[in-house]
Amino acid sequence: MKKYVLAFTALFVTIFLGLGNNSFLKANEGKENNAQGFGKFEFALIGDVPYGVLAGQDYEPFDNVIDEINDNNKIKWVLHAGDIKSGSTDCSDALFMDRLERYNQFDRPVILTLGDNEWTDCHRVAAGEYQPLERLAKLREIFFSNPGSTIGGNTMEVETQASVSGFEEFPENVLWAEQNIVFAAMHIVGSENGLRPFDPNSSAVRTQADDDEVARRTNAALVWMDTTFIKAKEMDAPGIFLMIHANPGLERGSANRSGFIEFLTALETYVQDFGKPVVLAHGDSHYFRVDKPSLVENSFVANFTRVETFGSSRVHWVRVIVDPKLPEVFTIKQEIVSENQ
Repeated sequence: MKKYVLAFTALFVTIFLGLGNNSFLKANEGKENNAQGFGKFEFALIGDVPYGVLAGQDYEPFDNVIDEINDNNKIKWVLHAGDIKSGSTDCSDALFMDRLERYNQFDRPVILTLGDNEWTDCHRVAAGEYQPLERLAKLREIFFSNPGSTIGGNTMEVETQASVSGFEEFPENVLWAEQNIVFAAMHIVGSENGLRPFDPNSSAVRTQADDDEVARRTNAALVWMDTTFIKAKEMDAPGIFLMIHANPGLERGSANRSGFIEFLTALETYVQDFGKPVVLAHGDSHYFRVDKPSLVENSFVANFTRVETFGSSRVHWVRVIVDPKLPEVFTIKQEIVSENQ
């Protein structure tokens, strides 16, 4: 069965989640099965940054974001919704290492989901004419070298799909919980989830292996979604926060959602069955928003919310505050970095 989220466009949005006993999070062991047994926490959400920045290049706007988040001692972790570079920046090993070094400057755990610019779109002439699957393998080697552990200046243990038989290929799909709220990251990318044709001027050639990868990765994401909602039900979790990279066309009609219909159909079913708040966070289109868009069969699902990060030249961040002691638990706030305006 399947379950979903809430949304509302505003400077900040408050979403009720509530809290219960978490059977798989050690931090919750021994606490009561009610909201009073859990504490307030906050985390940061970013994506599509740094954009158009070369390896070794100084980039003060992103440094400002790092400094601002590090200076906020309430932030538990940083979620990055993918696109660690622009689509026209070279997909080199050196650039990948540069991004790892930058993200490790956060003194909190960083949970990264991969975007299309760092592998799917690397076939482009401007991006270096790489074979995307080779770049994907390199990204996993660099950013997910220790499956079950995040990157960042201080790492955090998470549950990884790579530990599940048959899904060892997907260390980037992760799951964790805090104060009985369930979080999951799933590898769903832009460029029609990797189905878009290759640049005809590129020496990189699309093969059956590329199409097969899309099918395997999408299936893995659907299985991981199922796992997430099953765990949330077992815990009697009051809410779920999901992260992918792609904007799956939630503001567009179904005819313009190529590559995402299967994912969105499953999401809609799970959200409706769950009946409690589900938030889907993503990047990709560089437009901060918090709203309640239509899914597939329904133009409005009361417990579903979409949050999109800032990105590209808009180098700011989103702060999510969770206070389980209040009836309104999730507060989503835009954090405008004054030096970057």
